[in-house]
Amino acid sequence: METYDKFEPEWVWVDDEGSNVYAQGYGRNLTVIFSFSADNRNPPTSLANRVCTKYEGLETEDAAATFPTIKDLHAAIWGAIRHVWPRYFSHADLGIRLDTVVAVDSIDGSIEKVTWNVYNHPLFPQFLRNLAEESLGRTPVGPAESVDFARLIRYEQLGGRGCTTRVRLPTGEYAVFKGVDFRTALQYSDNQGDKVIRNLIRNWWREYNTLQQIPPHPNVLPPPSLLATIQWPDRSASPVFCGALFPFYPGGSAASRIEDSNKKGVRIPLLLKAHWCADMATAVFHTHRIAKMYHMDIKPGNFVADASDNLILCDWEQHDAPATTLAPEADGTWDVTEDFLTIQAGRPPLRYTKYCGIPRRNVDEDVLGDAPWHTWNVFPIWNNTCPWALELAEVFSLGRSMWMLLRQPESDFEDIKHPDQLVTDWDKSEDIPITWKQLVDRCMSRDPNKRPDLSELVDFWMKEWNAQKAANGND
Repeated sequence: METYDKFEPEWVWVDDEGSNVYAQGYGRNLTVIFSFSADNRNPPTSLANRVCTKYEGLETEDAAATFPTIKDLHAAIWGAIRHVWPRYFSHADLGIRLDTVVAVDSIDGSIEKVTWNVYNHPLFPQFLRNLAEESLGRTPVGPAESVDFARLIRYEQLGGRGCTTRVRLPTGEYAVFKGVDFRTALQYSDNQGDKVIRNLIRNWWREYNTLQQIPPHPNVLPPPSLLATIQWPDRSASPVFCGALFPFYPGGSAASRIEDSNKKGVRIPLLLKAHWCADMATAVFHTHRIAKMYHMDIKPGNFVADASDNLILCDWEQHDAPATTLAPEADGTWDVTEDFLTIQAGRPPLRYTKYCGIPRRNVDEDVLGDAPWHTWNVFPIWNNTCPWALELAEVFSLGRSMWMLLRQPESDFEDIKHPDQLVTDWDKSEDIPITWKQLVDRCMSRDPNKRPDLSELVDFWMKEWNAQKAANGND
């Protein structure tokens, strides 16, 4: 049973005003938030003042009032926390009251003079009021089975916006919590109506309700059977929902498996690659053709592997699209129509026109970045008006995901801001059959009319997977 007696650092972030820097980590079955708050009553060389000065990039003539580098800043933060960790982890409120934060400081920045104080953060009631607002989302029918978030043993964060965390249930089973915790609220709260945090709350409710509508399929994440609630500290009101519990898949994601294989300098076997390509295509075929829904965020990181190495399509917020796998015609600058008068190969060709009208928006301001698809999201529009264009856009995303799996590029793609910027090639992939490369290249065609449909993708990869199983002596 994991306990993590040693402190494990996770996050460092600054609040909207820059006057508080927070850190979060876990150990001994506790997840704790710490604060370093600027205070002009203390000298500029105090630890908290130095942390805020450096994190905000404020100029100072005194080198002792800041840190040389961000690395030095993080070392000081985690060093101070670890120094007092044995003394405060047993505090009565930690792990019970979710509004508790540990304030850390040192009057002269030295480890020997590090002090700590446990307090109840004043933003917690505002966080609960946002969670309780029914206009942001609610369970579709009747009360759902739930567990108190405070009873979950939280381990490492699994990335993404909002909170996705591996947890242990009171029963001892592992699960993944996905929703909005207080760390997320402190990171995204602002003075403009909490637009971002309210958007994140709306997102996880959208995912919850979307999964309830998708017919069950082995390659699609099942809907959660358990919701998580947060109690008001004084129990003056009913608990509020803050997220849901999903199955924990120890096999990691396709993206993490690619990264691990690259670190080891090995190629993922062709059998597994064919298996995963078949799973990817099958999952999207089911959700698009059967459930009549779109995913929007298809990428290797959103396919997780179960114990038998079957891929499961997860992350159903339907809110954002990655620049690395987004179809270029779906970047918010194009409109599309179907030409029913000219049927080709049993399907109408698509006609795309560049939008040149007045600026248009269907995504809330300030909740995402500045990319055009964060202003005009075509996915919900095309889902209603031109589902064929939407299918071919998802095929492009599948093609990019399959290319990443087959090619195993070592780039993390952080500098990619638009799908056109990613150059795909087949270097160092001599083990990949030419027919596989040709199909994936068709999926990634700039002309959507030249891409295969989902039926062809499923048929091709199921055939190739069966051929690989036969070649490896598997029935």
